[in-house]
Amino acid sequence: MHLRDMTWPEAAAARGKRVIIPIGSMEQHGPHLPVDTDTLLVWRIAEEVGGRLDCIVAPVISLGVSEEHMGFPGTLTLSPASFKNMVADVCRSLHAHGFLHQHILNYHGGNKAHLKELVPLLRKEKIEVMLHGVLGRLGKFDHAGDGETSLMLHLFPEKVRRGKIIKFSYRIPSGSSWKTHDHSESGVIGEASEASAEKGERYFKLIVDSIAEEVLHGKG
Repeated sequence: MHLRDMTWPEAAAARGKRVIIPIGSMEQHGPHLPVDTDTLLVWRIAEEVGGRLDCIVAPVISLGVSEEHMGFPGTLTLSPASFKNMVADVCRSLHAHGFLHQHILNYHGGNKAHLKELVPLLRKEKIEVMLHGVLGRLGKFDHAGDGETSLMLHLFPEKVRRGKIIKFSYRIPSGSSWKTHDHSESGVIGEASEASAEKGERYFKLIVDSIAEEVLHGKG
């Protein structure tokens, strides 16, 4: 059930339901995936989880903290303060209208630390919010590599520039502060050439199953 499709009386009648707040980014994903890859994928994951558990799905917050990718045109980034303020205002608005059980679903790694800072502050305001991360559920670092490219081939095949997929050269970053262009000239960090729609279908099910389990049992 999508909040964006509801009238205000329908939203009022849905008070008490769990609400999922998907958060993505607008950043480079190599020469073969669009800059809204994170936003597209988190929307479909949220939609699937929401449908399975009868949750309200809020509109995607499509801008995040993507400073590490600013070496590549097309990337848009917010300051950490702007990002946290935007997310907090969305959570407060939902809480004010009776959506008391909130689940932030974050796709972009650059958002993670800032959301971890924000969630305890919102809880101090008596807003019951839990944080669920998508990245890491496949067990490997991936930016436009096998994981994301496979998911896109499964969910949004028309958006993948297949002719641009090669075996890219890259190094896996370490630490918390790094710039993508220091590790990859293409912007890809991962084995995009090993991606397939079949893998994407498996990855999608694994991600949705694990997140749905967390939301259902109030973990996060």
